[in-house]
Amino acid sequence: MSRHVRLISIVLLCALSTGCFYRGPRIKQLGSDRVLTDSEVRKAERKIVEAEKAWAARIEPGNVQKSLDLLQESLKLAPHNTQALWRAARAHYWLAEQAGMAKDDRKQFSLAEIGASYAKHAIFVDTESAEGNYFLALNYAMQADAAKSRGLAMVKPMLDALKRAQELNEQLDYGGPRRVMAQIYLEAPPWPASVGDPEQALDLLEDVIEDYPDYPENHLVLAEVAIKLRQYSKARKQLDRVLAAQPAPEWAAELPQWQDKARELKKKLPQK
Repeated sequence: MSRHVRLISIVLLCALSTGCFYRGPRIKQLGSDRVLTDSEVRKAERKIVEAEKAWAARIEPGNVQKSLDLLQESLKLAPHNTQALWRAARAHYWLAEQAGMAKDDRKQFSLAEIGASYAKHAIFVDTESAEGNYFLALNYAMQADAAKSRGLAMVKPMLDALKRAQELNEQLDYGGPRRVMAQIYLEAPPWPASVGDPEQALDLLEDVIEDYPDYPENHLVLAEVAIKLRQYSKARKQLDRVLAAQPAPEWAAELPQWQDKARELKKKLPQK
């Protein structure tokens, strides 16, 4: 494939294990006809690879922001680069979640709002971007968490984006679309006010765990659902799985907070 790829139709797929390669453009001409030079294409690719390396080391302070800075540099060269766009949405979601844990609702909402805009851009460029839809839903969730008055209004767009992500890639983030849908069914008010249904959440999570039994967050969310349903033995078993989990490169940064939450939940369980 020619390396003279049009600026408005670049879609890059980068992976640390295989390097970078092109997927065929899946969008129509959107704007300028300026053609990227070979040097610009290679530079845009390198920025995404470097950003992914920084993301993989996000357990180190500042690396998520470093990843985001690199992605923004890539987007200056290729503004409609789907792979950089959804990764920028992912970074904003992560930063918004950290702001939420620090009780900074304003910062959380602002970061998530920007993250959602990146995700929408990714979907506009590539309607089959599972990651774009997934991180759109997660950034919506951060906005809903920061501005509780908007929570119910965001349930439908969150579910729509998650269902689309699931349709496009059911393996994404260890069953992530189903896991997040389960959290919505757990936390939302029941019908007729909203879609809350802990039994439906339980069904989803049991399916997810059958597919991805080693991912600790799946067990943590299932424990929360089991507590809601007063299935305390099941909850205790799931929490023990989280506490026994070992860090893996994919989730080492998140495991400590999952285990902290598991300890808190376990303390609140009724005594055997």
